[in-house]
Order: sequence, then structure tokens, then C-alpha cells
Amino acid sequence: MNECSVPNASKRAQIIEAAVAEFQEKGFAASSMDRISARAEVSKRTLYKYFESKENLFRSIVIELSSRFAEVLEIRYEKGRCVREQLTELAWAEGRILMLPDVIAMSRMVISETLRNPVLAAEAQGKLDKTATFIDMLRDASEDGQLQIGNPEQAGREFIGLIKARAFWPMLFTGQVLSRSEMAETIENSVEMMISRYDAKTEKAGV
Repeated sequence: MNECSVPNASKRAQIIEAAVAEFQEKGFAASSMDRISARAEVSKRTLYKYFESKENLFRSIVIELSSRFAEVLEIRYEKGRCVREQLTELAWAEGRILMLPDVIAMSRMVISETLRNPVLAAEAQGKLDKTATFIDMLRDASEDGQLQIGNPEQAGREFIGLIKARAFWPMLFTGQVLSRSEMAETIENSVEMMISRYDAKTEKAGV
């Protein structure tokens, strides 16, 4: 094994991929840094150069997973622009990430471990929760008069929940991801349900 031939970014990715597999297979408590280094095909010295402990490695995986959703967090409502288009773009920002197999693998590992450890669960939740972006989008759309929403917080959870009900939670059991056509159908249906429920014209018409 020639570690010098592996770029630093790739080496770090190797370690994270190996750690995800190790944590998922053994659980955090029973996992071994020795086995992680063997899985990653790097020396223990290299492993500890990047990650000083199992705890640090686990938190780095949570941060890596969180960074994948950066596009979602950056989306903001544009006043006056078609709300259906904006909701669709936000849903696709989420959906594109949920079609990545490594994201599902990391999510499975993180969720399985946080079920055993409330402290890790709270820390991971704070980094991975993107509901605020959905809430902000719907609140701003309501204030702009394109939607009529009395409780944006609830509506935001409903919207992201519609997407995850098909594109995320079932995938945690199978390890699979939706195809692009399946994701497109999921997003179209989710947006349509939100528009039908909260459309300002419908509300004003008393329907």
C-alpha cells in the first residue's frame, strides 16, 4: 500500500467511508480504530493524523453529512416569483442529496448510533435539521400573499415530511435510493399537496 499516492482529500474520504461501514456493522461502542484503519487501507498513524479519536471521527461524519445539504440551507424565497417554482427548487435541493447512496449510508449509521446515545442524537439533530429553511420559505411566501399559512412551522415540517416519507425513511431500511423519475414524482406530488392545502386563492374563495 502506497499512502503517498493517495491525495489527502481522498485519504480522508477513505477513512470516513470505512468508519461508516464499521460503525454501522459494529455500533459505535464496539467499533475499533484498528479495524477502521484496516478497512480504509491506511496506517493507524495516518488515521490518528486526521481523526484523533472515535468521537472525533463520528462528529466529522455528522459534519460531512451536514455539508452535503448546504445547498438547501442557502435557498431563500424570492418575492413575487412563482411560488410553485420556488417550492419545487427547494424540494429538488433536498431530493438531489437524498439520491446519493453515500448520504443514505451515512444517515443510516448516524441514526442507528444516535438511537443509543441521546447526547450524540441532540448534537447530530442540531447539525442535520434543515426544517428551518422550509419554514422560512413558506412563511415568506405567506407574507408575500402567494400562500395563506397560519402556522408556518407546522407547514414546513409537513413539506419536508412529505418528501422524506418516500425518499428518505424507507431508504434507511433498504439502503437504496430513489431513481430520478421516482424523485421527480415524489417532489411533484409533495409540492402539489402543499399548494392545494395552502393556496391563497383557494382560501380567499372559501373552498
